Amino acid sequence: MAYRRVHFELAGDASPVLYHDPPGISWKAADDDEELLDVFASALEVSSDPRDVAAVREAGARQVALGMLEDAQSGRVYRCERAWWSIVTLESSPAGFVLPVVFRGCARGALEEGTIYHIAVAPLHRSRGLGRLLLGRATDILLGHGVWRICCDTAIENAPMIRLFEQHGWTRQSPSEVAAPI
Repeated sequence: MAYRRVHFELAGDASPVLYHDPPGISWKAADDDEELLDVFASALEVSSDPRDVAAVREAGARQVALGMLEDAQSGRVYRCERAWWSIVTLESSPAGFVLPVVFRGCARGALEEGTIYHIAVAPLHRSRGLGRLLLGRATDILLGHGVWRICCDTAIENAPMIRLFEQHGWTRQSPSEVAAPI
């Protein structure tokens, strides 16, 4: 089965986002695997991405989250620095996460190509502007690392994420179809 995706790009010479965190917001490194798995799985349980929905139905949210984290860290397609991965907290409760990575083999000179492997806000914390903060954090991390571009995609059904990318200066590319396996 194929799923339709909307692709976005941001040039590597874009300006940093530089958001100020509202009261009650703090950041932590996503170095506690159990905490990251918990917030990842909770987001996958209500994902609007048909690939996530199908995978969760087949294997369960926690197992899908574990597989995706293993994929991101495997070194096959991406290179990541765990220090780049962040969890946003609201009133000390994990509320969302973002996992910026760079692609292997896509460098142009000294600059790599970045992507946001996954970004999500936990269901109880949605509609509070946390997606904007997470996107800004990942963008700033990748721009600070030195990338020639950041490219991302999202399911065509994910209207909130599409709006988020568009509102923050990302260039929308043509939709495409991708195969089912994650």
